[in-house]
Amino acid sequence: MIYVLLEYESPEEDEPRLVYAQLDDSRREVRRAEFYPNGLCFACGGEYGREEALSPVPYPEDLRSLSRPGEVAARAIPASVFQTVWGQAQERPDGLFGMFA
Repeated sequence: MIYVLLEYESPEEDEPRLVYAQLDDSRREVRRAEFYPNGLCFACGGEYGREEALSPVPYPEDLRSLSRPGEVAARAIPASVFQTVWGQAQERPDGLFGMFA
């Protein structure tokens, strides 16, 4: 498994500030947690289901190709960091998808 963090510099209110993704060996999302500037967060994949919300496009081998100075920074993160964030996202009942449950 590969774990990725995308940090957006100045997202719109309806766009995530932080995106944490767990990728499989094909570099496709298995789980994702998004944190928004207004405090909302949501997670999809894994025990949360909603796999249709995961990106069907594989991430590139070189994550730096996703980075754009002043806009977004992409990097690999340790599994332990992703697991901690995933646990926090699940603990938050105000997640976006929870609003529609």
